Amino acid sequence: MKRTSLLLITVLFSAVYLFTACEEEDNIIPATVGTITVDASDYSSWVYFSFKDDTVVTVTDFENSTDWDIGFHRSDLRLNCGMSGTGLGGSYATGITNFDEVITAPETGYSLNDMIEIATDISTFPPGMETVPGDTILANWISFEIGASGPEYTYSNEIFIIKTADGKYAKIWLKDYFNDEAQGGHITMKYLYQTEGNTKLD
Repeated sequence: MKRTSLLLITVLFSAVYLFTACEEEDNIIPATVGTITVDASDYSSWVYFSFKDDTVVTVTDFENSTDWDIGFHRSDLRLNCGMSGTGLGGSYATGITNFDEVITAPETGYSLNDMIEIATDISTFPPGMETVPGDTILANWISFEIGASGPEYTYSNEIFIIKTADGKYAKIWLKDYFNDEAQGGHITMKYLYQTEGNTKLD
């Protein structure tokens, strides 16, 4: 009789444990993974993206808005932090070129935005330049030099980790500068955004 009761208690405990474990697993919100091509070809404006909303967003006052996480202007980038905004953002260079190998975000060591120089008018020679808030770490995603047939672009393919405006983590791969029609200023970004705010990036 005692052995039967003990067996019954063991079976019930196991069932409760398995039910709880499955329920907790069902409640896990997966990270957001995606690829987007942003038309940032306009020399006179920036395009802003929100990882939380998973879309391009309209921003009228980037320095005082936390509705955006990353901004694009041609090959230039900015994050919502430092000189660029009031958010909790930041950038981190991993030195890794394999997207899947970056599995954990560091909790410290992020760079805040400073000032960068961008081209705002190419109708003149030399082109019109302007100093604006921007990210100096992400700037290393692409480089170019003038070749015999014009500008020649080289991608670093480095995977960067960034903090969003609300202090969550994402890893990004800035893959391309051209769209299918070979037009520049169309940046393709692959990303994984950790919706729960932890440092797990796989």
